[in-house]
Amino acid sequence: MTPFLTVFVPAYNEAGNLAHCVEVLLAKMDELDIQTEILVVDDASQDGTGALADRLALQKKRVRVIHHAHNLGIGGAFKTAVRQAQGDWLILIPADLALEPDELGRYFEVTGTADIAVGLRSDLSDYNLVRKAIHYANISLIHLLFGANIRQFQYISLYRLETLRSIEIEYWRSAFFLAEILIKALALGYRLVEVEILYTPRIQGRATGAKLKLLLSTIRDMFSFWLHWRRAGSHTFRQRVAR
Repeated sequence: MTPFLTVFVPAYNEAGNLAHCVEVLLAKMDELDIQTEILVVDDASQDGTGALADRLALQKKRVRVIHHAHNLGIGGAFKTAVRQAQGDWLILIPADLALEPDELGRYFEVTGTADIAVGLRSDLSDYNLVRKAIHYANISLIHLLFGANIRQFQYISLYRLETLRSIEIEYWRSAFFLAEILIKALALGYRLVEVEILYTPRIQGRATGAKLKLLLSTIRDMFSFWLHWRRAGSHTFRQRVAR
């Protein structure tokens, strides 16, 4: 039976979080009565995450694992998941969960009226002042440059898989790719619905989203995309972004 949902779990050095994440997600999807596969993309981890993921897949038939030979980052793992997913919908859940599991049901409440359910995290309590400033600056820039009337761009979203596969993800090497998807989806006329979600901080391991190199590449990609957007014009751009 084709699963309704693919839960994509990107895993780079997540040995301390992965098993708990998989257990929680399987239990919650059973509770919600959602036919689910969990697709773990091991992004060339160095801490035993890959071997752990393989053991989980042997123990649980709804878990699949794909291994990257080289680290491609979250965007590269996302593109792999889009190609390999078997569900009708796809959601990216970090190995540290980053949300209260009970909140997952909120996404599925809007699948009848949305092509993408855009998650809005409830707070930034684990951000320092610099990260908060960067967060709000990024949102403001995207509003200004693209006119995209969305309150957040970088948190967990639920995607109709056929929607994702109709969009070319070009800027996957930086964190901008999540915003790129939403901007292109709006340009193509897809339905985006925002869903407020209770955020929970990571328990183990270390998040990598605040690295200076990633921040600089995200800003570079944002402006590169904007230049293409401006030069092409909205009608031509709509034709260009579709596969």
